[in-house]
Amino acid sequence: MTLEARDLDFAFTAGRPVLRSLSARFAPGRLTAVLGPNGSGKSTLLRLLLGLLSPARGSATLAGTPTTALRGRHRAARLAYLPQRTESWLPFSVRDAVALGRFALPSDSAAVTDALRDAEVLDLASEPLGTLSVGQQQRVALARVLAQVRGRLPAGAATAQGASRALLADEPVSAMDPAHARRAMALLRDLARSGLAVVVVLHDFTLAAREADDALLLDSAGRAAAAGPVASVLTPDTLAPVFGIPFQRLDSPAHAGPVIVAGFQGGFSTHATT
Repeated sequence: MTLEARDLDFAFTAGRPVLRSLSARFAPGRLTAVLGPNGSGKSTLLRLLLGLLSPARGSATLAGTPTTALRGRHRAARLAYLPQRTESWLPFSVRDAVALGRFALPSDSAAVTDALRDAEVLDLASEPLGTLSVGQQQRVALARVLAQVRGRLPAGAATAQGASRALLADEPVSAMDPAHARRAMALLRDLARSGLAVVVVLHDFTLAAREADDALLLDSAGRAAAAGPVASVLTPDTLAPVFGIPFQRLDSPAHAGPVIVAGFQGGFSTHATT
């Protein structure tokens, strides 16, 4: 069962639409990267898909159920959200913050410990959340959603439409160093492989090209400029008109995957590094 947006229109202020007639499908078992210029509606799309906002027109559904109809623990059991920022002022230790991911699920200290270990913050478990760097806080937030989405749904959370689950992440690696960013994306990709629909807002084209299965590219007017397999979306010809600058894609055996460079045109030396 699929997470889906159908003909979404949304505006925070009358006469200033953020998203226009946007339709997209996010299939279970696949990681979809959402990309676009600043202000193109990427974060707003996630909030609509989560049911935290109501569209002016159209619908957002999970397994055919409008996400605005999901409430409380039932929503938390089906939809996980990794926001751009963590509320670091909250008086929680790292372990307590990660344990909040089990809100809609049975308490499970082993699952919390596993999530801390996988996100590489187990050594910080007793530290106050507010004392961590922004990158460390992002890893704690990742651990929280790992604790939330792993394991079976609790009794009563599944519906007649099935037990579909999705994870939506808004720039989850923006403050991480490259090693932790790649580790985080690998964990999100593994969650997709386990059967979740995983949707990730990114600004790093190379990371998206290497880690995502599919991509949704929004233009500055909040419309879908392109959607489909990531290799067909993240091309210089597709990206250039959306961002207004040239792009170069490097496919070299010297790299672990494609490198997408913004703001350059023409050829590169075969000895160039990126």
